[in-house]
Amino acid sequence: MADVVLVEDEEVLRRTLARTLEREGHDVRTAESAEEALELVQRGPPDLLLTDYRLPGMSGYELLRKVKQDQRGVAVILLTAHGTIEDAVAAMRDGAADYLRKPVDLGELCLVVERCLEREGLKRELHYYRARDLADCDAEGIVGASPSMQQLRAVIKRVAGLEKRGGGGPTILLTGETGTGKGLTARAIHNASSHREAAFIEVNCSAIPENLLEAELMGYERGAFTGAATAKPGLFEAAEGGTIFFDEIGHMTTYLQAKLLKVIDEKVVRRLGSTRDRVVSCTIVAATHMDLEKKVADGDFLDELYHRINVVGIEIPALRERGDDSVLLADYFLRAHASEYGIDPPRLTEKAGQAIRSYAWPGNVRELSHTLERAIVLGPSGVIDESDLGLRSAPQAGGSVRISRSNNLEMDFSKGPIPLMDLELALMRSAMKFTQGNQAKAARLLGLSRDALRYRLAKYDLR
Repeated sequence: MADVVLVEDEEVLRRTLARTLEREGHDVRTAESAEEALELVQRGPPDLLLTDYRLPGMSGYELLRKVKQDQRGVAVILLTAHGTIEDAVAAMRDGAADYLRKPVDLGELCLVVERCLEREGLKRELHYYRARDLADCDAEGIVGASPSMQQLRAVIKRVAGLEKRGGGGPTILLTGETGTGKGLTARAIHNASSHREAAFIEVNCSAIPENLLEAELMGYERGAFTGAATAKPGLFEAAEGGTIFFDEIGHMTTYLQAKLLKVIDEKVVRRLGSTRDRVVSCTIVAATHMDLEKKVADGDFLDELYHRINVVGIEIPALRERGDDSVLLADYFLRAHASEYGIDPPRLTEKAGQAIRSYAWPGNVRELSHTLERAIVLGPSGVIDESDLGLRSAPQAGGSVRISRSNNLEMDFSKGPIPLMDLELALMRSAMKFTQGNQAKAARLLGLSRDALRYRLAKYDLR
């Protein structure tokens, strides 16, 4: 059901059109002139404005321009006689959604209105998802100069340039700890691709109940269930030609996993309540902080789906593994948050910079961003010192790891926690030193495949 403002100076036609739209379930407000319609729009913007092109006084075209100037979200359909079709087409260039020729076919009216409302609904969803993240999200917008981030940029550039003949890129699985920037990476892949102008749709699998998630993904027809007053396209359709991103896919139930697997394999969706398959073409990116291989072993994740979404696997490094990237990110977030609050970016003191470098950041990039925003809001203006960060009692990354001759791990926790990556790094260095750089032998010693070893060598810049 939509709120419609109908503008027609011919009374009989106005009543006929209003009754037709009301039978379709829409709320209709009528006006005889453009001036009267403007008053209705100003009282409450409608979803759709249906107006005759020729009106006494202000024309429908002038009405279109005024409405689009003040209420850009209102869709406008023009009614035009044969002689003004060229004018109507020109009006579409100025923002009209569609036009109908007089005499109006009532069946065509219903179809055009439904199509227009469906299209505008998709635009609103797209605007919502884009507005959720105002940061620079292209491949070059991923902040960091560490080897792991340079490698990540290279991988993004590589996979973003690939596209199947039928449309869409390879399926991609992003893994990494919570807060490392998996969503940012997904957006960067989309924005670096040839379909960057198409939709990027984000689906939070952990936040939407199963019954609602199916309807959101697949869409539904009118009357498919109680409350389905109008048909609604699903998020797969909304992502047509673009990217759909499944955040925290590990939370998805096996029932919906099977549905997703079918979409990936057959490239079609079927709305709830429909018998017709609709072809969809989009790039699918998934992300999780969970161990999906363990979930597969436990029977909580479909093995076939795991392999289908893991065509390209990308691990996002934790912030503690990225060296001085934390300071570069701090500068980035200070400028970004200061801009949001309309103030000049504050300066970090040397002690604050040292604290940021040494802190383990268990919440990763997200925690760093929130910490700096809090410091901007609560701290003194102009300068942020170590005390403004609130990290004094927090764990510091500074413990050391050593492997003894008897192959026992000796860990010194006296200087703070030891990140797991330090253990892995120590093992890698020892294996490479023992084998004098022979990757095949080092891989056998570590129980890894040669490709897995190469990945870790690149990750820690040990090549």
